[in-house]
Amino acid sequence: MSDDRTDLDDGFVPAVVNVRARDEIGEHGFTRRHLPVDVDIARALGELAHAAWSLPRDQYYEGGARFRTLNRLRARIAEGGVEFLPCDDITPYVQSKKYNAALGDQPRHYVPLVIAPAAAAGIRKLISHHLMYLPLSQTGSSYSVNMHVIRFAASPTRPCDTSPPGLHKDGEKYLATHLLARCGASGGEVVITDNDRQERARFTMREAGECYVFDDDRVWHMLSPIETLQGNQFAYRDTVTFDLLPDGWTPAG
Repeated sequence: MSDDRTDLDDGFVPAVVNVRARDEIGEHGFTRRHLPVDVDIARALGELAHAAWSLPRDQYYEGGARFRTLNRLRARIAEGGVEFLPCDDITPYVQSKKYNAALGDQPRHYVPLVIAPAAAAGIRKLISHHLMYLPLSQTGSSYSVNMHVIRFAASPTRPCDTSPPGLHKDGEKYLATHLLARCGASGGEVVITDNDRQERARFTMREAGECYVFDDDRVWHMLSPIETLQGNQFAYRDTVTFDLLPDGWTPAG
């Protein structure tokens, strides 16, 4: 993506509350409602999928070929939509060791993705769509947003797994993960359980833009390793995930 900006324009994005998504998160702790795709959102998904081919390698992950970037944003719920605010947060990304035994408490530095103008409007719409229906959102609520673009790549002798593997929590409040592209891959099955580890959903995302959103306090989740389909020499699964962190919120426990 050839542009000299690394973040999104500030500004107001009109948005409405997806009542069914809010009800599902309130009742089950997660939702899989379809996105309201328009030209801006479709183009953003395409631009991000294209950008995934030039992501830097995740230097903290040694279990396979993984690539990722991190962009930081700020947003506030307003009447009838979401206002994006200036954000100069350049602090390292840190997860607690409670949630990530392998990399927890380790400051991780990921470069930001350079956001092309063609993608900016759709990314703002994606974020706004999700923020509007979250149970903690009300007019005046402010959020920090981490945007992670991640590629899991695999070869026949080297699958790519999540970190941490297996059922886990991330120590964020809400997470919204969207598929950008998938090719030549087996695996990548998402499993969601309640806090008693009772399975509530199991699925594999295959359509660009397909997503799931969950309240990390209320569920456990996992992604099975990405592997190559028989006969393939390469496979990948690209996603964009938004950590949606309400101001004043801290992880449980």
